Amino acid sequence: MVTLQGEKVILATMEREDCKKVWEDIEYDLGQRMELFIVGRSSSNADGCFDDIQRQQGHTQIRLGIFLPNRMVIGDIALQDIDWRNRSCSLGYGLTKLEYRRKGYATDAAKTILQYGFCHLGLERISSSTQETNIGSQRVLEKCGFTLEGRERKAQYFAGKRYDRLMYGLLVEEYMERRT
Repeated sequence: MVTLQGEKVILATMEREDCKKVWEDIEYDLGQRMELFIVGRSSSNADGCFDDIQRQQGHTQIRLGIFLPNRMVIGDIALQDIDWRNRSCSLGYGLTKLEYRRKGYATDAAKTILQYGFCHLGLERISSSTQETNIGSQRVLEKCGFTLEGRERKAQYFAGKRYDRLMYGLLVEEYMERRT
């Protein structure tokens, strides 16, 4: 079982009930127009999600729950699409309820898993992408030292409109330089 201690959150392996809680607690900020809204998500699908996580864990992803110190799960974070040969992957994360957003939890979780990826797994490049309207995610990535590397124009269709996808990257040497 993996447990990583951040300043505000703890990252830990999710059990089936944690995965179900994340699945059931997702709240959408319909006013922000930045998230995929999935209508009719059945809680029984959480079992399939947990099984997928277990199949991929350690092979093509490291997915952990984001927990508050009281052990309440508030989201998840992953180093995903891991390419062990090229020592690269992408970073994905999400918080469940609107009340947990804009409190520094995602930034702390990202910083914590980046340290794990670069310092313990030997990764040399981590990328991430976000929709142009997702200012919160852009701030998380920038606070963690990511560089905006490009823009895929009109790459995402959401709520009847097309949006650009912003591509970010962080190299191990940049990460290490920021740590010192």
